Amino acid sequence: MILLKIIGIVILIVAALLVLAYIIQPALLTLPYTTFISFFVKNPPYLDVREHFPQHEILLKNWKTIREELEEVLKNDQNVPKFHEVDGIQRFISARDDVPWRTFIIKAYDKWLDANAAKVPKTAALLREMPRITTAMFSILDGGKHIPPHMGFFKGVLRYHLGLMVPDDAPCYILVGGKKYEWKEGEDVLFDDTYLHEVWNKSSGRRVVLFCDVYREKNLPGWVQSANRWMFNLLSSSNRLTRALKKAEVTQDIKQPYPA
Repeated sequence: MILLKIIGIVILIVAALLVLAYIIQPALLTLPYTTFISFFVKNPPYLDVREHFPQHEILLKNWKTIREELEEVLKNDQNVPKFHEVDGIQRFISARDDVPWRTFIIKAYDKWLDANAAKVPKTAALLREMPRITTAMFSILDGGKHIPPHMGFFKGVLRYHLGLMVPDDAPCYILVGGKKYEWKEGEDVLFDDTYLHEVWNKSSGRRVVLFCDVYREKNLPGWVQSANRWMFNLLSSSNRLTRALKKAEVTQDIKQPYPA
């Protein structure tokens, strides 16, 4: 009888904490959610991009076009915000040193940043062909940047990188689940960011990738797909995201070198 009362109290406390998290900061729910889903969804740190995201070929074939628009963005690079300036919760991984990590966000949680997308019209048009991409940005690391070990908390997406600018004077790589991947221009990779991962740009130059979150679909039970969609919708409607999108907009015009 006493044990049942204890269990009942624990359940009430957990339920109260979940409700509180839902009200105050929905993103707090992703950690218990992902921990639970991980019992049912298994995969290695890196996944076969052709199997799990076949539309990557569209981006791969057009990587030089994407890079051309990136080069125009970088002409006004000081107007591109650092990651922690967009989302303050990222300060512990973005601002651990004095080397910038800038993010030119085009789409986040299925919400388009119209002003930014207009500055890269050809890239945005390609992304619009792929509704499974929920988030897309240029992730810009200056030379010497180190992003310390961290992990994502939402199992409902997979992370995609397409190398756009990769210096060759020193290694530029990511470690995911202890396994190393070195970026190369015009090559891509798909990984699960809920594994512990960290990033190094040991070169003197700037490393830029097209960074996308791709909605996870393959080999998922129906109820997990429904749970993923519920959690995704919760995150996409959060006040935190609304505030971040306002800070992510690059206000200075970028002169188009060719007709949009």
